[in-house]
Amino acid sequence: MQQNLQNIGLKIGAPMESHAATILTPFAFSKLQEQLVLAAHYSSFQMDDGFLVRHHTKADGGRKFYWVPREGIISCSCHQFEFSGILCRHAIRVLSTGNCFQIPDSYLPIRWRRISMPSAKLLPSTTNDHVERIQLLQSMVTNLVIESAKSQERLDFANEQVSLLLSRVREHPTSLPGSRDVSTIHGNL
Repeated sequence: MQQNLQNIGLKIGAPMESHAATILTPFAFSKLQEQLVLAAHYSSFQMDDGFLVRHHTKADGGRKFYWVPREGIISCSCHQFEFSGILCRHAIRVLSTGNCFQIPDSYLPIRWRRISMPSAKLLPSTTNDHVERIQLLQSMVTNLVIESAKSQERLDFANEQVSLLLSRVREHPTSLPGSRDVSTIHGNL
C-alpha cells in the first residue's frame, strides 16, 4: 500500500505537515491535516502550569495543554490523542508556537504509520516490544479492512482467510511468559 508522496497534497506547507506526510498512512495523514488547518485558528497562552489554548474568537474557556519537551510528554484536556491516536489542534498549535518542526515520534503511533517495522523488531524481548507488535498488528488489520472494503470479492476473500487464520491462532498458547494481559496493553494504546 506504499503510496507515492507526490499524490499527497500539502494544505499548509508547514514542516510538521511535510514530516507527517512521509510517515502516516493516507487516512491518518488526512485526519492530522484537518487538525493542522484548524490549529491556525487557535491562540495559545503560556501559564504557570502549561498552556491555555482557545479559538481566536473566544475570550473565555479553552483547553489546558501540558508539554514537557525534554521528556517528550504532551497532554491535552480534550484527550483526542488518547482516543484516536491523532494529535489535536491544541497540541499542534502549542508545538508550532514552540518552534517544533516535527511531531514527536511517540505521537505517531505505529498503527497509523505507512512503513512497517523491520522483522528484527518483531522478536519478543520486552513489554514495550510486545505493545509495539500489537500496534503493528492493529495497523495491518486496519489496512486489511481498508483494502477488503474496495470490492465484494475482496471482502469475501478476506473474511474467509481471516476466519482460517483466527482458527489457527486459537490453537496456540494464550499467554507469553512475562507478558501483561492484553486488555491492559490495549488500554495503553
